[in-house]
Parts: sequence; structure tokens; C-alpha cells
Amino acid sequence: MTALDQATHEIMLSMAFETDPSMMQEVYSISLKALVRYLGRDIRKEDVSRSIKKLRQITVNFTSEDERRRYEDVRLIDMWREIEDDELTVAYSFPFPIRQLMRRMPRYAHLELAVLGDGLMSTKWGPALYKHLLLASKAREWQPGWDNDILVQMTADEIVDAVGYPRINGKFNSTKLVEFVTRTIADLSKVWRFQTIFDAEKDIIRETGRGRRIRYFNFRLRLNPPRPEYTRGGMISEPGIGAKDAPEYQVASGVWQKAYELYDKRSSFFGWDANAFRDLWLAALQEALSGEGLTDGYSTRHFRGAGLLNAIQQKGATTAAWLFLGEEDRSPDLITIKSRELRLSANVARADRVGSASKRLRKVNNKAVAAAERKAEEAKIAMDIDSPFLTCRKAVLTLGDMTGARFEVEVETPVYGRKWTGERQFLLTVNAGSNSATFRVNPTADEWEQFVGGFDAMSEGLSYE
Repeated sequence: MTALDQATHEIMLSMAFETDPSMMQEVYSISLKALVRYLGRDIRKEDVSRSIKKLRQITVNFTSEDERRRYEDVRLIDMWREIEDDELTVAYSFPFPIRQLMRRMPRYAHLELAVLGDGLMSTKWGPALYKHLLLASKAREWQPGWDNDILVQMTADEIVDAVGYPRINGKFNSTKLVEFVTRTIADLSKVWRFQTIFDAEKDIIRETGRGRRIRYFNFRLRLNPPRPEYTRGGMISEPGIGAKDAPEYQVASGVWQKAYELYDKRSSFFGWDANAFRDLWLAALQEALSGEGLTDGYSTRHFRGAGLLNAIQQKGATTAAWLFLGEEDRSPDLITIKSRELRLSANVARADRVGSASKRLRKVNNKAVAAAERKAEEAKIAMDIDSPFLTCRKAVLTLGDMTGARFEVEVETPVYGRKWTGERQFLLTVNAGSNSATFRVNPTADEWEQFVGGFDAMSEGLSYE
């Protein structure tokens, strides 16, 4: 089977799974035009017709999972043409033993058509390596707040055997093998399920001594969150959510509600509302467009700075925003400097992109910027004088009355979720009507200022002991 034959078969297989996961139908169909379009711009109808003719002749042998029964000479797929009003459709079905196997699928992973169908991969062995890594990625599913990395280690011989790479007299060309692997990893940038992290300089482990033979390859698969369309929450458009942006940066409004549904107690995002997700995205977007990094992650993350703009160009703003949130969930960075001032300035930048004349938004932002500058100056002076923050054993913050649920979301969750990085620890007690909680915290001066400043609107007093 050529790479085109494999891709044709796999597209038909995937189409059947998408329309009938239980594999109960006897016949499926796809128009020849759609099949050609999936296979790529350089593929012609004649090429696909030849693959269809070949696939009809292929038989397979396989054993049941319990190894008690063996099937031989089973047709891989049955296909025929149907023509109606000049529209050519390829109809197909799977023999009963194959349908039985597909219903149970003890170990499987769904192939992504975008990976195989975009003019095919750049090498004929690429699809086989992709399938091997894809199956390895099923060792576990993505979870919010987790590391979500899977290490796949393969020897050179294992790769050669897995993909059918040619040997001559039992030997293979190691240099060409490395070239093939590197090209295939570049092709896998189209994969949604995971990012393949591989650096030929670091991730090819060689033996010491003469010749430095390859011992093994390290592939790190970083699982991405499931597509937003496959998570809870409808694609909605509520007032105040998903504000209008320039067309190239517009994110589907429902994405923010989906994020709210997806990120639970395990995540640093827990307790966020849909607007907070939107504003974090706008801050990252403004950072990338301005070229002024807000944190070190600007130059090291996949979906920050130039990497974010590249993802928007290649995948669209909605997908880039979703993957950016997944990266922040895995290892919070921009989250740590989230502030009212940052949210306001990001929204002003969005308004500028669409030519909005929102005087109120700009007025509020200007006041917030001036207040932040004044507060920073006052804090600097206070610190120079010997602030009680530097010597206290306990700080007591008193807020206006709030419900238990609101206290949990607006007070307990941010405190527990924040990573304090200061060297000195003290007690923090927060009182809000009948609600009260005490925490051990070790903030830096900046972290303490950001935390206390976030409650300015509802604060009734701050004291130190």
C-alpha cells in the first residue's frame, strides 16, 4: 500500500466512526469530490480511483483479542460507485469480522484527517510514525491542572520496524533515519491531540565511543485540551462575553463559557468567570502585538509573543486562544500578574483595533492607570519607611458582607490558587460578614500589593499585628 492508499482507507474509516461510532450501519458513503479534497490539492481523481481499485483487492489476516479465533483472507473493505445526476459517490462497507473488531476496539486512537489529508505527509513512512505516537498518546487523557506530558522512548530499530523503513542487508542509514524523523515531527504540527516536542540535538541519545551509535529517540507528547466543540457548554453569545475584535483576532464567544465549564478545582483557573478568560486572552494578544513581554514566558512559551501570532495565522484565533489557555493551565505564568489595570488596557487595545469610540472604557482605564501609578509610588515610599508588611506576624483584611459561595470563589480560591514566592511567612485573616478564613502566606511586596489592591472596591480596612 502506498501512502495515498493508506490515507484513502483511513479517511473512509474515520468518516465511518464520525457518523456511526457503534459501527452498526452496513453501508457508508462519501462523494469522490470530497475524498479528493481531503487528500490534498495535488491529488487527482485518477489517483484516488487507482487507490480504490487496489483497496478492493486487499485481504487481511488477524486474530481475536482472546487469541482463540483467527480470521484469514478477509477483505479490508468493500467499495462500489454510485452515480446520481452526475454526482459520483463512493459507497463502502466493512466485512462482518472487521466490524466486530471495530465495535470493541480494545486499543485504538482516532486519526486526524487534517494530518493525513493536507497533501499527505512529506515522507511515505510519516503516517506510520504518526500512528505509533498517536496510539502512545492514549496512555492517558488530558486533565486540567496536570502536567499532561507523555514520554515515548524508541530505539532506532524500533522506529525502523514500526514504520517499515528500508534495510539493506539488515542495516539502515542512521543519518537518513534522523532526517526522516525530523521531517515527520515538523508534519505533526497539524495534530490537535498533542504537541510533539523533539530536538534532534537533545532528544537523540547516542552511545559513547567511536561511531556514537543511536541508542534511542525521546519524543515528548504534550496533550492539548479537547477541542472546545467537544466540551460542555453551548457556543453562546452573551452580552459582555466575547467582545468584538478585528476579524483576524476574533474568538468565538462561546469559547470563554467552554473554558469556564472545563477548568475545575484541579486548575489554577478554578473560579474564573467567562469574562476573565476573555481578558487574559486579550492581554496575551496585546503583549504579542506590542512586542513588550509582560513575563519571561513571552519568549519561552509556544503560545505567547511571536509563537501566538504564528498560531493565529496558521490555526485561527479561536484555536490559538484555546491552546493558549491550555498552556497557562499547565504552568501558570501570565495568570500570576492578572490585574484590573491589565484587563482594562487589554480591552482598550481591542477597542482601538475595531475603531470603537468607547469614551467610558478609556476614561476608566486612564483613572486605573493613574491610580496604579500613584499606589505604586505610595507603596515604594511606605516600604522605604519600614512598612508593617515587613515585620507583621498577622494581617487582617476586612471586607464587606458577602455570601458563602461568593466568599469561596472570590477569596478562598484566589488565595489557595496563588503561588506566593516571598521569603517571609505570616498569617492572613480575611473577614467578610459571617464568613472568615485564615491562611499562611509568603508574598513578595509586589504580590501583596496586587492581592490587597484586588479588594479595594470592597475593603473596609486592613490591619497588621
